[in-house]
Amino acid sequence: MLLIKNTPYDSFKRRLSNSIYKRITRKSLNIFLRGGDIISRGPMIDGVYEGPLTKFIHNSAENGLSDFLIDIGANIGLTSCQNGNSFKKVYCIEPNPLCVNILRTNLAISLTKNDSEIFDFALGDEDGEIDLYVPKHNWGGAFVKDGNDYSEDILSKKDDFEGINSDNYIISTVKVKNSGVVFKDLFTTIIDKNLYKGVIKIDVEGFERKILLSIANSLPSSLSVVIVFENWDPGFDLNEIKNSFNTRTVDCFKFKNSLNDKSKSKLKKYFEKKLLGNNVTLESIESDEVVIGDIILRVE
Repeated sequence: MLLIKNTPYDSFKRRLSNSIYKRITRKSLNIFLRGGDIISRGPMIDGVYEGPLTKFIHNSAENGLSDFLIDIGANIGLTSCQNGNSFKKVYCIEPNPLCVNILRTNLAISLTKNDSEIFDFALGDEDGEIDLYVPKHNWGGAFVKDGNDYSEDILSKKDDFEGINSDNYIISTVKVKNSGVVFKDLFTTIIDKNLYKGVIKIDVEGFERKILLSIANSLPSSLSVVIVFENWDPGFDLNEIKNSFNTRTVDCFKFKNSLNDKSKSKLKKYFEKKLLGNNVTLESIESDEVVIGDIILRVE
């Protein structure tokens, strides 16, 4: 048996490497992350994923919306793991089979009450199967191409590709469930548990509009929610979404990275500080404004 003796230099390199690694990742979230993936950089180095969104969800729970969190497009659980302990019940919807087992593990690590449920399917118009495209360098950017509201140009450029080349993706066939049926059953379950106020996060890469319309058609009048979703489509019609909630009151906001707006009333500043803390604030969305990025709907 050949034994390789470590030199003092080898030991020094190992100690230095360990020291640098510990220094760089000293704030890392205590969950399983995929090295080299775009969505892992913030959680690994800064200890937080999407800080303004995380702060917003946390403060929403602190201000009375703590009954439930519905995480649509949960991926490996970054949102649910950071915010889940602020809610009585966490529901995760994630179709990517590569992520679901990691999601399950991360929830078990992070949620002290571990009161969570995972739905391992996509949401669509009807039950069936469909191809899911997972960018190899960004598992958080998985999308369904068929029926997507985003153009292929938007879908490819969001991941820094020139076009949809199958070599850049892991393509998996995943289950799809009728979103109207899923939401009707889920909201019934939530009410049966005497839960009435919560947060819904949506990250489905181009299917936001369809999911929002399905929620609007299914949401019982007894539930009050804040919905946070992402939009990259310049043609997105926010008024269509607002009107789909019929008689419900729907207020629309976006994040604003400034607390020094002198035009705001003291009452509005107080509300925004209570909701978001000192790092970010909310700004109302004008009726005809096109918003790229995170959009917040408060449905009463």
